[in-house]
Amino acid sequence: MIGGKKIALNTFFLILSSLFNVSISLFTTAIIARSIGPDLYGRYTFGLTYILMFSVFANFGLESLFIREAARDKGNIGIINDIFHLKIILSVFTIVSIIVSAHLLNYPSATIDVLYILCTGLFFQILSESLLSVYRSIEKMHITAFFSTLFRVFSAIIIAIAVYSGIGFLGIVSAYSIGNALVFGGVFLSFYRDFKVLHLHISLSKWVALIKQGIPFYLSALLTMFYTKINIIILSKFVSDKEMGFYMAALNLIENLYFIPTAFNTSIFPAFSRLYGSSFEALRKAYSKMTKYLIILTVAVSVGTILVSEKIVLLIYGQEFMPAVPALKILIFLWVLTFFSNTQSSLLFSIQKERTQVKIMVIACFVNIILNYVLIKSYGYLGAAYASVLTEAVVVILITVALWRLQFRWTPDFYLLRLIVVAFVMILSVRFLLQFNIIIAVAGGAVSYAASLFLLKVFDGDDIFHMKSLIRRKPASG
Repeated sequence: MIGGKKIALNTFFLILSSLFNVSISLFTTAIIARSIGPDLYGRYTFGLTYILMFSVFANFGLESLFIREAARDKGNIGIINDIFHLKIILSVFTIVSIIVSAHLLNYPSATIDVLYILCTGLFFQILSESLLSVYRSIEKMHITAFFSTLFRVFSAIIIAIAVYSGIGFLGIVSAYSIGNALVFGGVFLSFYRDFKVLHLHISLSKWVALIKQGIPFYLSALLTMFYTKINIIILSKFVSDKEMGFYMAALNLIENLYFIPTAFNTSIFPAFSRLYGSSFEALRKAYSKMTKYLIILTVAVSVGTILVSEKIVLLIYGQEFMPAVPALKILIFLWVLTFFSNTQSSLLFSIQKERTQVKIMVIACFVNIILNYVLIKSYGYLGAAYASVLTEAVVVILITVALWRLQFRWTPDFYLLRLIVVAFVMILSVRFLLQFNIIIAVAGGAVSYAASLFLLKVFDGDDIFHMKSLIRRKPASG
């Protein structure tokens, strides 16, 4: 049994906290963008993207490796002691790499100053994520959700103080570092209280062994980060801070939607890992069902985003950021494709096919560099958006083919043809309600979409059975 109720409950906690986090993020984004304008906003968001791109250096696949092994055998939880101390060393190496590379790429001193401030926060964030991976391995996602929300709250308070007290840009940048430092303190105390396994211990032989085991995960994460973020580096060399601000404004809105696939995959990865080896047929069936549900969900979100994109940008960023609208309409398809690729990647990792994932990411990197260079030169920041979408499409196709060969096959469901009518009903609802209020339009569109799914019976009898089993607190077989 895959533990449908546990997955649903964990996903619920993560989505609930993420909805709260997105609300706070939209508030802070709005006050930041409106107070500092497109130029400084471009510098600020570029700095965040730049350090997070390097954060993979401190990963080495250790979290993914740990979660998979600890999910299968709780006796492996003690490994976190070696991982935590190794992550301290890797964090320092990451920060040095960020600063040195920024100087080598000859970024302006103002941009480098921003990176110095943000690096402090990255150090604490890396260590927090290391400890929180233990809670993820035992599927206590409410702990992860709590500290994620806590970080957003701390950051929002500091940003609001910086904006409304007149501290300004540097205060806004500092919110990331202060928030992460406070959260790490809370995570450390909580972890030590619950597990008491941390003690100073340096074992080079164990570190080497962990790194060797984690290399396939690390290479996949490194290549994924590279192909998803390299366009930011290329873009920064071709466009102004203002155009960077437009692109990052659109990208930021899309990244706020990533809480849905992140919550889902955070819950599903340890469950997949548990299931692998005990019920291959159930795992295949779960993949097929999830593909269907992903299509239903992503159609709703992508169509809805395109319909309200102008209103959203105007509401959050203001008239000055309206050039971000075309990029937003393109990048929503990046979100759709990333949802599929992340779920498929979780399945590959859980069945110990991480090397296949690495090969696909290598191809994606080459494709993305070529597309970005060609399209950015021709279309500016919109070219970067097109390149990201096309690259992610290649990734989804390659992973789908790989899974097909591994007997994880999905065939189109006849019921999905009715989605065309469902989407059309939602479009009519949203267009009509937009004349009143964007919030009413979004809510009305969601209700009409959900209602139409059931009225037109997009879900088959098997889908209904699984839904009822979750509601009754009795997991369905498989």
